[in-house]
Amino acid sequence: MNEYDSAVIKEMLKENGFVYTNSPDAANIVIVNGCVVREKPEKKEFELLKYYKKRGKFVVSAGCLAQKDKEALLEFSDLVVGPMEYDNLPEIIKRRGVFTDYNKERDKFYEYARKRDEVGFSEYVTIMTGCDNFCTYCVVPFTRGREKSRPPWDIIDEVKGLIAKGTKEITLIGQNVNSYFYEGVDFKDLLQMISKLNVKRIRFTTSHPRDISLAVFDIMAKKDNIMPHIHLPVQTGSNKLLKEMRRGYTREEYIYIVDAARKIIPDIVISADIMVGYPTETEEDFLSTLDLVKRVQFDYAYMFIYSPRKPSIAYYRYKEQLPKEVAVRRHRRLVETVQQIVIKKRKDMIGKTYEVMIDGHAKKNEGLSRGKTRGNITVVVEKHIPEGEFIKVKITHVNGATPIGKPIKT
Repeated sequence: MNEYDSAVIKEMLKENGFVYTNSPDAANIVIVNGCVVREKPEKKEFELLKYYKKRGKFVVSAGCLAQKDKEALLEFSDLVVGPMEYDNLPEIIKRRGVFTDYNKERDKFYEYARKRDEVGFSEYVTIMTGCDNFCTYCVVPFTRGREKSRPPWDIIDEVKGLIAKGTKEITLIGQNVNSYFYEGVDFKDLLQMISKLNVKRIRFTTSHPRDISLAVFDIMAKKDNIMPHIHLPVQTGSNKLLKEMRRGYTREEYIYIVDAARKIIPDIVISADIMVGYPTETEEDFLSTLDLVKRVQFDYAYMFIYSPRKPSIAYYRYKEQLPKEVAVRRHRRLVETVQQIVIKKRKDMIGKTYEVMIDGHAKKNEGLSRGKTRGNITVVVEKHIPEGEFIKVKITHVNGATPIGKPIKT
C-alpha cells in the first residue's frame, strides 16, 4: 500500500508545482513513507530520516511510522504526515508540525490517483484502508484507523484510467480486502465488476481467513482474468495462540478454507504469513505450526519472528519475551520446512508450460528475463524479453527454488 500511496503523492505534488527527482541527494524535500508492521523496516526508516536531516533536507515523515510515533519524529523530521492527511499535503508541506488525524476522508487523494500519468504495466489500486480486527500483535488499526471502503464507481474509474494508459495487471489492495463493503457492494461483487473490464490480470491482497467468502473462489474459477493465487496469512498453527492473537478462526477452519479453495480452483497458488516467537508460544505450539505447514503445503510463505510493536495489544499485555535463541531456532526450522515443500513444488513444474508476464531482467543476469506466472510464481526465462510482455514458458529445470524455462512459440 505504501508503494501506491507514494505514487499518488508524487502525482499530487507534481500537479502542485513541485519537481520530482530520482536522486534524494539532489532534492530539497525528501519524503520517507514508512511501514511499521515489522521492526526492521522501522529502524531503516529512522536511519533514512536522520541521514537526510543531517544533510540539510526538508524531511517529511509519512505513512504508518508518522501515525505511530507522531511528535517523537520531529527530532528527525520537519513535517510528520499520517496516511489520512495526504489530501492536504501540497499545503502543509510548506509548514512544519504534526498532522496525523486518521478520521479524515481521502477524496482529493483518490482524485489524484485517477489522474496519474506515469503508470506501468502492473499497478496497485486501493479499495479500502484500515482494519477493525485488532489482532493483538498488529498496529494497523492504530496507524491506518478503522476500515473505510472506497466507492466502487471510484475504484472502477481509476482502473479504467490505468487500462487506457496501458496497464495490463491490476492488484486490488487493502489491509483486509475481504471486508470491503460499500452501500450493498461487497468484495465478491467488486471483483465481478472489475473482471468485466478489459484488463489481462487481476490480483488482490491481503485476505483475512476470518472474512474470506468461498463465493470469492467461485468467481475466481469462472473469471479467466482473476489470477489463481491467494495470500492468506495464517500466523500460527496453534489454536491456543490463534485465540490469544484474536485471529477469529481455528486451524481446522483455516485448513477447510484451503481445501475448499483447491477443490474449486485445482491450480490455485496459496501463500501465507507465518510467525514464530510469540511471547506465549510453547514448543507444542510451534510444532502445531510445523504440522499445519506440512498439511497445507504452501506454495511460498513469508516467515518472521515476532517483535513487540507499540501500541499493539500484545506490546502492553506481555512484559516478557521468548529467549531470542529459542525464537531464532524455531524460525530457522520453519524456514527449512517451508523451503523443502517449495522446492518440491517447483520441481513439479518441470516439463509444464506457463503463461508468464515479464517484469524485468533476472537479478544475476541481465541477459535473462524474470516474470510471474498466473499463480504469482517468479520464473526466470532464458531470453531477453521486454517488460510487460506475455509469453508461454516451458520450465526446463530449477535453480534453488527458482524455476528456469525457455520461451515457446505458439
